[in-house]
Amino acid sequence: MNRAQLIEKLTAWQNGQASALEIWQWAEAEKSATTQLADALVRDLLDLLAAIPYEMIMPEDCAVFLDALANPLDETDLSVNLLWNHMDMIDADTRRIQAADDPFYGQFAELD
Repeated sequence: MNRAQLIEKLTAWQNGQASALEIWQWAEAEKSATTQLADALVRDLLDLLAAIPYEMIMPEDCAVFLDALANPLDETDLSVNLLWNHMDMIDADTRRIQAADDPFYGQFAELD
């Protein structure tokens, strides 16, 4: 799994050419099948995409993910920090409330 593959999938999701369900299933399959990941950012993004409904990751998050992937490989630590800082700022409870009626996210939107 490499950055180009992730960029392709994230761009398709961001542009409405792929659904959250499709990206989630793809990421889960890739996590199970892939033994070699390009770098720590690819690993962390694949982990997040495999948890789309649980973490309430939405297409609007793709802009940050793509920005992180655009950084050079020698700045992978910076990219990983960008990714996790973004995730720390997400209010998943608010997203769960907003997504309660969504056909995909709604089934995962129940608050604890």
